[in-house]
Amino acid sequence: MNKNYFKLALRNIGNNKLFSAINILGLATGLTCCLLMILFIMNEIRYDKFHVRSGQIFRVTSIPEDAAEKSLAVTPAPWAPLMKNDYPEIKNYVRLLKDEKCLVGQPGEQHYYEKDLLFCDNSFFDIFSFSLVQGDPKHALEQPNSIILTKKAAIKYFGSIDPIGKSIEVATSFGRSFNLQVTGVANDAPPYSHIKFNGLISMSTMGDISGFWSFHMFHTYVLLANGASAKSLEIKFKNFTEKYLSQNANADGKHDISLQPLTDIHLYSKMVGEIGTNGDIIYVFIFSGVALLVLLIACFNFINLSTVRSLKRAKEVGLRKVIGAGRHQLIQQFLGESLLIAVFSMGLAFVITILVLPYFNQLAERNLSISISGNYFLILGFIGLAIVIGILAGLYPASVLSSFRPVEVLKGSFQKGVKGGSLRKALVTFQFLISITLISSTILVYIQLQYIKNKKLGFEKDEVIVISLPREDNMQKLETFKASLLNKQGIISVAAASSVPGTNIPVNQIHEEGAALNNNRSMQMLFVDHEFIKTMQMKVVAGRDFSKLFSTDENEGFIINQEAIKQLGWRSAEQAIGKTFQWVIPGNVLKTGKVIGVVENFNVTPLKSPVEPLVMHINPQRLQYLYIRFNNLTAGKAIDIVARQYKNFYAAQPIDYNFLNDTITAMYASENKLGKIFGYFSILAILIACMGILGLSIYSSQQRLKEIAIRKILGAGMRNIVAELSKEFLKPVFVASVIAFPLAWWAMNTWLANFAYRININWLVFLCASVIVMLIASVTVSFQVIKVAIASPVKSLRTE
Repeated sequence: MNKNYFKLALRNIGNNKLFSAINILGLATGLTCCLLMILFIMNEIRYDKFHVRSGQIFRVTSIPEDAAEKSLAVTPAPWAPLMKNDYPEIKNYVRLLKDEKCLVGQPGEQHYYEKDLLFCDNSFFDIFSFSLVQGDPKHALEQPNSIILTKKAAIKYFGSIDPIGKSIEVATSFGRSFNLQVTGVANDAPPYSHIKFNGLISMSTMGDISGFWSFHMFHTYVLLANGASAKSLEIKFKNFTEKYLSQNANADGKHDISLQPLTDIHLYSKMVGEIGTNGDIIYVFIFSGVALLVLLIACFNFINLSTVRSLKRAKEVGLRKVIGAGRHQLIQQFLGESLLIAVFSMGLAFVITILVLPYFNQLAERNLSISISGNYFLILGFIGLAIVIGILAGLYPASVLSSFRPVEVLKGSFQKGVKGGSLRKALVTFQFLISITLISSTILVYIQLQYIKNKKLGFEKDEVIVISLPREDNMQKLETFKASLLNKQGIISVAAASSVPGTNIPVNQIHEEGAALNNNRSMQMLFVDHEFIKTMQMKVVAGRDFSKLFSTDENEGFIINQEAIKQLGWRSAEQAIGKTFQWVIPGNVLKTGKVIGVVENFNVTPLKSPVEPLVMHINPQRLQYLYIRFNNLTAGKAIDIVARQYKNFYAAQPIDYNFLNDTITAMYASENKLGKIFGYFSILAILIACMGILGLSIYSSQQRLKEIAIRKILGAGMRNIVAELSKEFLKPVFVASVIAFPLAWWAMNTWLANFAYRININWLVFLCASVIVMLIASVTVSFQVIKVAIASPVKSLRTE
């Protein structure tokens, strides 16, 4: 019997090639989206779970008392040892200090910039489950001037030579250079680790860091003892604050200290000073939801196309019932057909997934893979999903087909009924609702990204090259290098600074004139040279720019932004000029000076965040980047000029450069990714919906052949017939639009709330989305409608 059902199912699929192709291709597309999202979600939620004791590892975070809105992912160095000493719940700790711009190489050989070099305590391998290929994990980082390289880095610097015991030079971005001995080789960090590194340097190489009370620079991780409660320990940290921070002249004030689970960092953490770029649970939900919606559209297509075929198979069902077929047998047969289509769709989905996965990896910036070995649960889960979809999608059509009454069917009266019509209209409406919502969201994401791209940032970002400066104390050499660039045609300005947009700008303490001794303000500190404001074309709203004509500027001059004026409580920019304040660290005044100028607010962080109060002053020893503005040159020509001059002055060190515009664009990688995924899924949703509409229009026009013929005989024109047939498919678009508008507005307004600078949602966006869907639906339907409308009425009536 089952074999017979299988043959019947294959025969019915073959006899209805167009409907079967639409169903299989539609379901395969939906399943492909679902499979890609399953791979993506599995990768995201597995972050940091490979560590054997991941459930016991927590990162120490804090919120400063004077900046309650800022959560810090970094802590001062002395905290961890004292915490371990005071609280038996802490079994061990490790501190990481990341240097994002080290110059590394063998003595006398080519040096390269490394962005993922970590200083760490010797307990690193006791807490984390990273593994060594060579070396002793318990002692490799015990001694000062020790370094562990990853396999990739070892090959880069030593080739096929065994690196153990060899020397390597490291020049850090904070002005210190070391000659280190390679004591181990580690396996490269897994792609699902939030801690990435090319090398690990022993923390003792830094010397005594026990006095770094005010420098929030270290990522601190603690390993809790079995059974210890992180929540209970957080409560005890209030005593830690009172004991070590409140009365400590070297500390920077009270902090609300918390413990963040290691496995929460990648998806849930957006703190100041993150060790790397994290994911976002919101985007996981968005991508998953969109993929599920596309799958739902495919399932709705299947239900619709299966139910509309019910009339065509009505006589078959009636005859089978007359000769004794029971309802359960009919349901079994039709569910079998549904499952067969689901199986075919699943196989096609696997093939499509394998083909598109490289492009999806490029879009999602992941390294996802699909294979049978090691992915048994994924494969079995996906097969189960396909079977469930096949059953659920085929259950209603099977129930409809099996419920036909033989007498009505054979008399022909059943075809006059409207059984399933309301459901079909509801499903078509829901398909269009999803499509309109996705298209509206895509348009709004695009408009917001264009707004970000074109918004005035307070400086001119175009036609600026940023290069990394070698760590040298020879300031005269730097000035000569800058002068040599200015002598080249097309180079109009050159300046240096300590940071670039998108990186963490150090936050320092400012003590304003006349304030209480312990009343300090946290402000970003940007170290620049005399030409920086001019080169970046910032607007000075009060006072003046730095100038070499004023010899006191280097030692006493401060320029602040408008947000700093607001935080300091001064009435105007003009009032700020001449005000005196100090750049301080607890227990020490680093510089005393006065405000010589105020610049318009400028954004150096993503526009999700508001402008921070910022102070600029001259400090040649802290300059790390050179900004070169060019004009009337192609980008390639400008780079050639800069590279040649750089080689003349710093031949032993490689040039590392970026265009400022590209750097700022990279700050919105997640948003760009969201826009692209919305766009692709919108296209898929429309494509699947239109395949369903095409199938339904074919069915509808076939059912109304006699009506159309009679209308033509009575004088109806082509336009009237096309309008009449198209109306039933355009009405759901209108209904879907009315429902989709508030849903899309709510969803995108929620997303835009993450931006400090955002667009206002215009109702024309939703109207545009509806018009797009209506036009696409009209074009899809028109081919079949026109074909039926121009058919000979005599032939249609003869056929009927």
